[in-house]
Amino acid sequence: MAEKKYAKYLFSDFREEANLPAVTSPQAYFRGARQIPGANMNMGWQLFVKPIYLEKEPHTHDADEYLIFLGGDPTDFFSSFEAEIDFWIGEEMEKYVITRPTIIFVPKGLQHTPLNFRKIVKPVLFSALLLTPKFTKTMGGKEYSYDGPGFGGAGKMLQV
Repeated sequence: MAEKKYAKYLFSDFREEANLPAVTSPQAYFRGARQIPGANMNMGWQLFVKPIYLEKEPHTHDADEYLIFLGGDPTDFFSSFEAEIDFWIGEEMEKYVITRPTIIFVPKGLQHTPLNFRKIVKPVLFSALLLTPKFTKTMGGKEYSYDGPGFGGAGKMLQV
């Protein structure tokens, strides 16, 4: 039987094991053009169940990014949100405390993070959506790339 014409646009292998103790496993990541040639986004889904201080250094991206914080109960993403998450943005390091479901738009080139999941009473579903075919970030004047576990350094950020 011939391969279907649009099969190249479907991808189902986005399960990854979590490597952070504050995140339940598995987690899910779509690694953009590596997984579907021509795709122009990277996206991850993680369920945070314990406090953790992530992304301690500010960085930028060469594409727009959206950070999405929801309650971890898929039957009600809104009333199941019970957490306090600290987020910094801009050259001034303006601090915001997230206490309800929130979407943050980070325009291309805007400095952002640290990100501190300071208090988690109920699990938080976190999703980062970066509108670029490959995940890169610039931090401390250096560019880093990440292409998922087993690619480009077995799941580590690599300096470009």
